[in-house]
Amino acid sequence: MPHKKNTPAFYALILAGGTGTRLWPRSRRACPKQLLPLTSTRTMLQETVDRILPILPAERIFIATNEEFAPLVRAQLPMLPRENILREPEGRGTAPCIGLGGLYIQAHDSDAVMLSLHADHFIARPAAFRRALRNAVRVARQGYLVTLGIQPNRPETGYGYIQRGELIEHIGTQAVYRVARFLEKPDEATARQFVASGEYYWNSGIFAWKISTLWEEYAQYQSELFAQLQTIGKDLGTRREKTTLARVWRTIKPETIDVGIMEKSRRVVTLPIDVGWSDVGSWATLLDLLPGDAHHNVVVGEHLGVDTTASLIHSPHRLIATIGVKDMIIVDTEDALLVCPKERAQEVKHIVERLKQARKDEYL
Repeated sequence: MPHKKNTPAFYALILAGGTGTRLWPRSRRACPKQLLPLTSTRTMLQETVDRILPILPAERIFIATNEEFAPLVRAQLPMLPRENILREPEGRGTAPCIGLGGLYIQAHDSDAVMLSLHADHFIARPAAFRRALRNAVRVARQGYLVTLGIQPNRPETGYGYIQRGELIEHIGTQAVYRVARFLEKPDEATARQFVASGEYYWNSGIFAWKISTLWEEYAQYQSELFAQLQTIGKDLGTRREKTTLARVWRTIKPETIDVGIMEKSRRVVTLPIDVGWSDVGSWATLLDLLPGDAHHNVVVGEHLGVDTTASLIHSPHRLIATIGVKDMIIVDTEDALLVCPKERAQEVKHIVERLKQARKDEYL
């Protein structure tokens, strides 16, 4: 049922099509990290939906994924209407994906505000996060493109940054700033300067905007993509929907929402938040996030350690025994074993690249 026009409504689109190569060997092509239970007994996708259900009914939550993952998504989220699981024919980046989600949400309510979230983020303080989302919706209704900026607690080189501009308003204690600029991942020295200045936030990739505002920005900055999306939109709900989507999607050029829209638009504002956010970008991140034992080890499965400290041991299938191990990542699966120092956890993606080059697809 379309939402009543006189009711201010907001919807959520959860992006769930990534591959998570830095969490190999658990995260694979057939079952990437967002579909795995990495931070609790629930999968990361399930946790993402659980997090927003207190403020959004299931019928207003949409999942964007690909054909291959759709059956797993449907099995993990049986409370969502079947038609709310959107299938991208192929990955084309976040700008086309979010645009596609916008078409389906617009079909429910042309005045809607849309939240765009990722299925593989960790939030330590979900109640504070929900308050931030509500605030973001309020600001988005004023015609802004809203991005949530994460208060940095360290000079992180693995994230993009947002520099704040002028203060626009306060919603209670929540500040709203115009965005001065987006910045790519910095080197260590630059990251330290960013954190020390107090003017920079991590770019979470979590957004809010009115559908009508989004279309105006697509029309101005991504006119070709906008026209392609409108062609798809005309056939939504008809017999031609699937064939039109497949035909047009093949012609769409890959683009991210950051580069394609957010870095160009003059309507972008940021709400700085501190909610214990992480994109769970590596095994080392999990070592920092999850509670450790008396020796600061994070263990999943069975582990016997002698003089073993500050390490992640992930082995659901068999006993792992270690001696004299410190600051290490050990991840054991049925067909592959990863061992690396914590500080080199980001380099796991290079293993995946080497496997591709060697055409060892059975390990991907």
